[in-house]
Amino acid sequence: MNEFMEQYWSFYNAGVTIFLFAGLALFIKLIFFRRKRHKKEPHLTFKHWNHRFENDFRNLENELHVVQFLPKDATKLLKKAKKKEDREEKQKNKEKSEKTVTAIRKKLERGLKTKEVLKQHSNCVYVLTFIGNIMAAEVEHLRDQISFLLEIAQPADEIVIRLTSPGGAVPQYGLASSQLERLKQAGLRCVVCVDTVAASGGYMMAAVADKIIAAPFAIIGSIGVVAGIPNFHRVLQKNEVDYHLFTAGKYKRTVTPFSKVTKEGKQKVQDDISAIHDAFKKVIKEGRPDVDIEEIATGEYWLASQAKEKGLVDEIMTSDDYLCSKLDEREVIEIKTEVDQNRLEKLIEGGASLFRQWRTARFPGAGEEVEDLSQRFR
Repeated sequence: MNEFMEQYWSFYNAGVTIFLFAGLALFIKLIFFRRKRHKKEPHLTFKHWNHRFENDFRNLENELHVVQFLPKDATKLLKKAKKKEDREEKQKNKEKSEKTVTAIRKKLERGLKTKEVLKQHSNCVYVLTFIGNIMAAEVEHLRDQISFLLEIAQPADEIVIRLTSPGGAVPQYGLASSQLERLKQAGLRCVVCVDTVAASGGYMMAAVADKIIAAPFAIIGSIGVVAGIPNFHRVLQKNEVDYHLFTAGKYKRTVTPFSKVTKEGKQKVQDDISAIHDAFKKVIKEGRPDVDIEEIATGEYWLASQAKEKGLVDEIMTSDDYLCSKLDEREVIEIKTEVDQNRLEKLIEGGASLFRQWRTARFPGAGEEVEDLSQRFR
């Protein structure tokens, strides 16, 4: 018993400390950083996959020259063969470049505009990463990245989304799904790669893509909607506490934490959930017309290998394998959104994030309504 009490108080003290730290961090942020005139705007960063290991390859080659594993004669023989291969590869690239130059020259001589020529010769794969939480907070970065790509990507290019999400709030994931739809409307090929999970709202995003690739043990599916809310009406009634709720509009409030739950109210919530589920199934059916929607829209989830049999996935492969397969013929460029922060700003932002998580996770107090997250893709 004493051991239990010690653990309880240690957890309690830890919780209080985190709460105080998060509250203090949020207070400092509000007081001292509100006055900043020049807010640091998020900006895009780019990583070229084709050249990301070049320095490592050179370092390894230098290291191998230091520690010889083969006889000197064998090393000389291999070096000579390598030089010959490099010359042949260089000649092939030169011939390929000359053919491209000749083809472009002919197109320009025929009067084709440079913009149209570029559309036919672009060979880029742009890689975006979306890691979704319940509120799909990454959608703000996603929308900027897609807006940027719509300005610079050509019809021959490909957009790859590395997607990880267990689902969450309906409006936020509806917006995230609509962002991917913008790519399709612009005529750009969109491929979604799932390495760990794309469930519920996460899978609704994936279903918009032209192709879905998933790692063997990725979790796929969970096509359903859930709503839940605690009700304390009987507790209040037992303690002779009245709760007064005033509304204008028959269905302005249906099921709340403190009012008596009526059959009509419960039916209205169920109708709303069913309507969202129908819209969810419609998105899946439009993106994956060959699936048996009634069979898969049960809220179940599957491993990617099983999901492929049901038509939810096109290929079983990790995102790394897929992107590496493009390196020989395409320029693979990863795009991320970053915000420059100093150490103090990062510390304050982390504390504020803890405080927000605590606020959204707690039960509502007396006289408060629950946060409007009762309906979620799950």
